[in-house]
Amino acid sequence: MALLKVELTEDILKLISCIHFENFPREDEFETKYRLNVGIDFASLYGGSFIFEDISFILGRYDEHLPGTENDSLGPRFSPEFEEYMWTIDSYVVEHIQDIEELVHQFCNKGGLTPGTYVAKSNVRFWEKK
Repeated sequence: MALLKVELTEDILKLISCIHFENFPREDEFETKYRLNVGIDFASLYGGSFIFEDISFILGRYDEHLPGTENDSLGPRFSPEFEEYMWTIDSYVVEHIQDIEELVHQFCNKGGLTPGTYVAKSNVRFWEKK
């Protein structure tokens, strides 16, 4: 049994609150009519077209984009340091998406998630805040 650990910062919580869910089509007629097939849209994790633009808006730092890059084919650009930071926190969210999903559900009736360290035993996956 391993001990799982997830560190949630203010910025990671901001990203979690903006994860984009999508209703995906189903093949089965019964399933289509009576059940939703909702999942996380990893192609557009935060709902927009450009990852840096999305994250910078969510973090309230869009005004830090480099002038003249607003219409670049990959979206606005930012300083190398800020782009590295955005990749780091986005990668952390993607890497821990199952843990985050469990945390959201388990803490929805405990006052929600706050910054800090969350741990769980891998064999039971009941999370607690340390």
